[in-house]
Amino acid sequence: MPNPEETLEKLRKAGMKQTPQRIEVVRTLLEIGEKHPSLNQLYQEAKKRIPTLSFSTLYTTIKKLEELGLIRLFDLLGETRVEINTKPHINIIDITTGEIRDYEDEELTKKIESITGRHRFILVNILVYPEENTVKPS
Repeated sequence: MPNPEETLEKLRKAGMKQTPQRIEVVRTLLEIGEKHPSLNQLYQEAKKRIPTLSFSTLYTTIKKLEELGLIRLFDLLGETRVEINTKPHINIIDITTGEIRDYEDEELTKKIESITGRHRFILVNILVYPEENTVKPS
């Protein structure tokens, strides 16, 4: 996602006024976006600084950013999450903490896409254990 000024300029060119609420949505998104926040998390964080922010304004702004190709939205366990990294990559989700990390490996991404035939997919139940937990053959 571009810097705040570029992002706001793209929104303005798309016909959206630069209100304090929209500016805060963009600022908050750039601040916590790497954590792949849910829309509710983004709303709660932005509302701390702009109490008059409505969820409708946040949602409209987010949908416009998605339409402009500046972000992507994805579903995780029934929650809409925001992805600010629009380059091809893999989201690694820690099922214990819920933390989502980006893993960029062009070769691996292309290999998975060639196997699945899709750009977006979910691999379920791939477990990677630390070496000390690995069962060694006797």
